[in-house]
Amino acid sequence: LNIHNIYFSVIQSHEELKECVVDCLKYLIVNTSLDVIEEFYTRENAAKISQSIYTCLSIAVTEKSFSLRIAALEALIALSYVHDSVDASEVVLRNDVANIIMLFLPGIVKKLQEIYQGSDVQHHKITLMAVRALGRIVALVMEDLVKNTEVSTLPALPQMSSSTSDPLGIQLNQEGRQGMEKHIKTVVRNQEWLDAAADKLQAPMRDLINLKKHSHYKVRKELAVTVILLLTKCPSNLRQSFAELTEILITLSEDDVPEVRDLANSLLSQVNNIVTQYKMRSIVETLEERFYKLLTKLPRIIRRSDDAAQLSYLNQLAGYLRLLGKERLPQIMTSIAHLRRLILSLVYVAELDCSDVTILEENQLRTIEDVVDSRRSWKKFKFIRDSTTEEKLILICSLLSSLGELSILVNSIFELITDMPHYRKELTLLLNWMLKSGYEAPVSLLRQVVDYYTDPELWYLPIQDEGTSLRQLQYNVVESCLLTEGLGILASVLKEDYHQFLLKTLYLVIERAGSGHGMISLVGLQTLDHIANAQGKKSITDLIRENVDYISYHVTIKLRRVEKNPGVLNVVAVVMKYSTMDVLPCLKEIVEDALTQLGANFQKANVYSLLKVLYTFTVCLKQLLGISESVKKKEEEKEINIAERVIENLLEHCESKKVSEDFENDELGGSPEDILKDIENREDENPDYNATEENREPPMHIKIIESIMKQCLHFLPSKDMAKLLLSMQTLQEGIFILKDWTDQLLPIVHEIWHPLVDRFQDSNILIINTAWQLLFTLAQVSEDFIRSRTLKQVSPGLAKFLNDSAKDSYKKDSKNGYKFTQKFKLQRLLLMQMGPVTRYLKLQEPDLWKLVTITEPYLDCYQQPELQKCCVNLYKEIADLNGDIVWVKCISLWHSHVSKVSPDEGFSIDLELEKVNDSSNKYVKNLKTIFRYIDEKIRMVDR
Repeated sequence: LNIHNIYFSVIQSHEELKECVVDCLKYLIVNTSLDVIEEFYTRENAAKISQSIYTCLSIAVTEKSFSLRIAALEALIALSYVHDSVDASEVVLRNDVANIIMLFLPGIVKKLQEIYQGSDVQHHKITLMAVRALGRIVALVMEDLVKNTEVSTLPALPQMSSSTSDPLGIQLNQEGRQGMEKHIKTVVRNQEWLDAAADKLQAPMRDLINLKKHSHYKVRKELAVTVILLLTKCPSNLRQSFAELTEILITLSEDDVPEVRDLANSLLSQVNNIVTQYKMRSIVETLEERFYKLLTKLPRIIRRSDDAAQLSYLNQLAGYLRLLGKERLPQIMTSIAHLRRLILSLVYVAELDCSDVTILEENQLRTIEDVVDSRRSWKKFKFIRDSTTEEKLILICSLLSSLGELSILVNSIFELITDMPHYRKELTLLLNWMLKSGYEAPVSLLRQVVDYYTDPELWYLPIQDEGTSLRQLQYNVVESCLLTEGLGILASVLKEDYHQFLLKTLYLVIERAGSGHGMISLVGLQTLDHIANAQGKKSITDLIRENVDYISYHVTIKLRRVEKNPGVLNVVAVVMKYSTMDVLPCLKEIVEDALTQLGANFQKANVYSLLKVLYTFTVCLKQLLGISESVKKKEEEKEINIAERVIENLLEHCESKKVSEDFENDELGGSPEDILKDIENREDENPDYNATEENREPPMHIKIIESIMKQCLHFLPSKDMAKLLLSMQTLQEGIFILKDWTDQLLPIVHEIWHPLVDRFQDSNILIINTAWQLLFTLAQVSEDFIRSRTLKQVSPGLAKFLNDSAKDSYKKDSKNGYKFTQKFKLQRLLLMQMGPVTRYLKLQEPDLWKLVTITEPYLDCYQQPELQKCCVNLYKEIADLNGDIVWVKCISLWHSHVSKVSPDEGFSIDLELEKVNDSSNKYVKNLKTIFRYIDEKIRMVDR
């Protein structure tokens, strides 16, 4: 069967023919009787066997067809007489075959090496078959001739004697055909030849190491089988490659796939048996030096390798640690030099990247739900990119802790932190990972760790100091997170026994959980959750409830020197966030103490901090009571026809005119007694008023909020912007809590009014913005109680602002930086919230007309797009209250800016809107939108 051309190369086409030929060759060998096989594998047939092997290897290397390449490799295995059907008991026949295959071993190994070194793009089965063929053929040829009772493990071969010239016949092969024929007849597979061949096989054996990181687990599994085959069949002849082959098994014993991992672990025990049988030095002693070399080169490898290579080398390190075990690893740790090399190699591998760490604070307090939602790890490594690699590094630290001496590790890391402070965060991280396996560690050792972590000099690293560089601040933020995380790990390890450290650490961890730095807060909440679970509590709330007395005591003490204990505000925020109504008495003590200090120390620097306590309590109480700020839904309009609607609007107009006159005659700014009389008169007029409500006693939390709001009133005229803004925000939150307690609410609303009106005259737009939000809340809660004073004292200033700022926002597109200014934010807020305010204050036609007139510049298509949208929505909301006002205003604008509207001819929406293009006038686009909305609304009423 000749598939060669005249130049003895495989023909280029006819893949089916070639596949049939190699399949035929395989089946001929597999199904031939033993007597034929014995006659076939002789030196006389060596040339024919060589030609067949060369053909199979050429096809396996050069062809593109997957099935053809597999068939060629299977035929090669059959030709080498190492297929699955071979009877292993036929020792003589195997020896005869080996004496023939030895002639072609260099070429076979070279071609197979070329195949299994192919990239992962190559189908994994081709790589697998190449590894299988290599292992079986090398094991056949290199099998030990005599079972020596002792095998030297020296890394170098003994020097060849001068009489040994060329055992492999390399020079004869270079002499042409005659030299090759002589080589075939004279070469002998003796120990001298085996030693020379073993020397040449070192490079291919080393290249097998690269396959331990192959992406497909079946290749790695076949690699393990091949390695153990070589180690069991050729322990003496391949002694120079013994360490490399064993290293492969060590690495595979930590494989992620259980099938590969379990197989490699079982094979490692066979390696130990081989070492014992051949009286080699202990395998641990043999590989110990390689272990040290791995530690030295590991950082360089990790920094330069891809994810698969990183995982492979870390698997190798983990395998070494398991192999050393509890017998040898503690002995290695007793050597300071070796232990430092071990720890520092892990430090360089686990180096953290802090470049993206922010040092800016957040305004929002995180919750444990935020922690659950944030699935990404907050840690970012410089060289480790895959989570699997990180998990393997954690496993290595766990092995060091469980198999070695944790106390030695802890003390060594503490010393390294002192000697190498720039690697403090990495050393802390490694120690945390080691502590995860510290279940059997003595409590005294863990107490030493707790004391070290909570040492004030380490715990309170500067994270906002202006005199510290940005890089150092970023390092300090990460270090603070790691220290906090370490306490959570200890809590998880100790479970209920952590109670002995609770009083020392709980306040500190709560302080971290309330930090303004998002990352520190995240880790603090995670640690609180771990502590709660360790103490058998279902949640952080239960943990705080049980320890609220201890916490409130410390808070009260530290609040008196808040300038020296700024973290106490973080504790207050967390405690109040996770409190329930049953711990309100303890929180009351904190609030009352803050109120007392505010009254006594009005001018001191800690006023803002005390106001922050009041604000935090108010916000958390509102959330605890389940009070929502959502705008009330609009009442559904009655479905009436147009004629009835006109009549109803006329009647409403007459009534509203009378009401408006009454309000105009009202002397605004009366005393609280006058306000209360007015309230009583309204109650007398209301037949549904329940007289029993007059005497109901407000609960404790209402009294506290009332006291807080009265204290905050003192800061409304303040020139300190921070205190002023915080006071207005506290009042805004408190008003929602008092909305159902009219007797407490309305007097405070009256007291708020005069200083609040003055805030609208401030030159700082941020103050006006906050003042408007407070006014909006007042309108929501007290409704028409402040209508008249709002129209007379606030509206003119806001109208002037909207008119003047419309010039600034003119011709500003959505990409312009104007949208980031405070002026734009106030414009948008006013346009968004004026609609609901008209509903809350029950404004009548004259006031609605003024409002649509004030805001009409924002219907211009050259206005900032977002402001245009808000203005159109405002017109729609006013149309829901009084569609005629909006209709008349839009007709007026159409008449003035688009086209004349004749009163005799009327105005047809469909006809007019079709005639005019959107781009013909700056008002057309937005007016069309409003016209269509009103028209659709009328059609719905008609239906």
